[in-house]
Amino acid sequence: MKEKVADFWDYATIDDVTFPSLLNALRDLTGTPPGKDDTDRMLHFVGLMLDQGFIAVTSPYANPPSAPWCGGDRDAVLRRIRQEWEALDHYPTFLDLCSFHRPRENATKDA
Repeated sequence: MKEKVADFWDYATIDDVTFPSLLNALRDLTGTPPGKDDTDRMLHFVGLMLDQGFIAVTSPYANPPSAPWCGGDRDAVLRRIRQEWEALDHYPTFLDLCSFHRPRENATKDA
């Protein structure tokens, strides 16, 4: 799992990681993440991404675009993902839930 998170970290230098990409990566893992069901396993993987430094953000097409979720609070992000995941009535598209990006290196300079 850590290897896939590292792959996403590299990929995120050029584009955000969408939720469908995350789900595809989970499906392709050789090991099963810990958790009692698919939702818990998905949230475990998301937690690893957040621990790595990823930021959960709104869609780039939302208003405002790519806005951080929950002020970056890890537990609040996981709760929000669980709530929105459980309310979703279709397989998520790149517009659903959130995307993940790396912290912008020049974010403090622009602020």
